[in-house]
Amino acid sequence: MVSRPLSQKFLISALVVSGLYLIILGAQRFYEHYQVRQIALEFVSALETGNQARIRALLTPEKADLAAQLKQESQDSTAPLDCRVLDVKIEGGAAQVRIQIQKEGYAIKPDIHLLKSQTGVWKVASISQAKVDPLWYDQEDRKYREELIKEGLPPQEVQGRVLAKELARSLDTSVEDPAQDAVTP
Repeated sequence: MVSRPLSQKFLISALVVSGLYLIILGAQRFYEHYQVRQIALEFVSALETGNQARIRALLTPEKADLAAQLKQESQDSTAPLDCRVLDVKIEGGAAQVRIQIQKEGYAIKPDIHLLKSQTGVWKVASISQAKVDPLWYDQEDRKYREELIKEGLPPQEVQGRVLAKELARSLDTSVEDPAQDAVTP
């Protein structure tokens, strides 16, 4: 058996210990990414099914109180959601999961923000960037245009109303129905 000097044994031991530490650290980081992804997907699934109890359980306590006051309308479509995770960022006790949700040809890419509680459990704190797919607006504008044409309005009037609706949407306001504003003598 080869006898090694004490400094060489110490160096090998230090390398083995630091290697194990890095492996454990990497495994912990991988598990946290997995955990955050799963909570975000579970939250979307709970929203899809309307499971109020599960939604409140996945939210931070402050947001859970607000969610209890919300009333969710049922969806007309029974088409399933196609949900996939695009990106996960974890910084300390905060995480951001960017997901893509597709349904019936439309897609949104919201960011789900999570916070780690004192007990180490990840909870949904907020959702941002949940904007409506522009294709949906195009379809709604097309339907609105068809309705106006069926009413027998002149093409200039139809174009003006559709443009007014688009402008109102871009300014986050609404357009009053011109028929209501008309004054009857």
